[in-house]
Amino acid sequence: MDALPLFQHNHYEKLFRRRYLGPLLDFRFFGRAMRKQLLSLPSETITAADILVCPLTRARAMFGLALWLARTPREKHPFLAINFMIDDISHPSNKRKRRILNIKPEKFYRFAFSRLRKRLAPDRLLLSAGGIAFAQAMTRILNHPVQAFPLPVQHEIPFARFDNPSPEQSPLIVFLGSMRKNKGSDLAGAVIRRVLQHHPCCRFYLQANPVCWEERWGDEIGPVGMTRVHIHRGEMAQEEYQNTMNRADLVLIPYLPAGYTLQTSGVFSEAMAMGKVSIIPEGTWMADMFLKFGGGGVLYPRHEVGAIVEAILKGLEHLPQLTRDMQGISSMWQESMGMKAFLQRILDAAGSRA
Repeated sequence: MDALPLFQHNHYEKLFRRRYLGPLLDFRFFGRAMRKQLLSLPSETITAADILVCPLTRARAMFGLALWLARTPREKHPFLAINFMIDDISHPSNKRKRRILNIKPEKFYRFAFSRLRKRLAPDRLLLSAGGIAFAQAMTRILNHPVQAFPLPVQHEIPFARFDNPSPEQSPLIVFLGSMRKNKGSDLAGAVIRRVLQHHPCCRFYLQANPVCWEERWGDEIGPVGMTRVHIHRGEMAQEEYQNTMNRADLVLIPYLPAGYTLQTSGVFSEAMAMGKVSIIPEGTWMADMFLKFGGGGVLYPRHEVGAIVEAILKGLEHLPQLTRDMQGISSMWQESMGMKAFLQRILDAAGSRA
């Protein structure tokens, strides 16, 4: 089997900021942009014998696929595998009093899918989502079966390091990824300051992406605490990211639970694959995976500084045992949640419908 990445597509970008029409204009603009990208490919790039995988599908991408299929002869339509990983259906607005959307995301998904279903035979279409709860939610929205095909690990994972820090080496806690308030970036400074009050020997590695978080974290942690903190500014190359994760003893994931009830987490997934203990919120996909695999982290019950600090302290106290437990979990995770497993599920589904 040959796999060919076709082009890059930004799933999070917003172009129109208008209060009411912005979501509709974004939906139309980015849908047409995807159609244009697909139509610009050489004519024989995608054929009826191929499987076209769209792994991070939002409504606007599904709309773009429908527009492209409308311009493509039916005899050239590929088998289409759509995977939902980005949860934009649970909470359209983070601020209850501020009306940002006047059209619910579900309506965009239903409209895009109705256009797509007109262009593609049912036996040429596979819908999946990154988790059972997410799949059930999308099945309800689209009134069409959506299977649970987790796609959490998207890169080759280096050899995991399971050794505990020696007495001469202080534990390293990392906070990585793209920073937003719903990922707990606004709590990180206060959490680190409190942890260092209990364990002044701890080390922290933070990724300030965007870089505006660097100044805020520095002010909140203070000059003394910052001697134990290294901040990487901006984007991080994949190799550097994995090397940092591989050196970590604890992975801090102080995410707002409401945003991760359905959505998967790449940071958590890579931590599991690399055998790292994570600090994770209850009531999330990550917590479900914790229960399913019998470990992988320390849960905190509330999205508050005190609760997160308490979970970190518990993780540090039981770090040797937690790290040993991760050895079996890591191998199981890589086997069942990796890219190979995901693609095999698609091949099996496509083969059964041939």
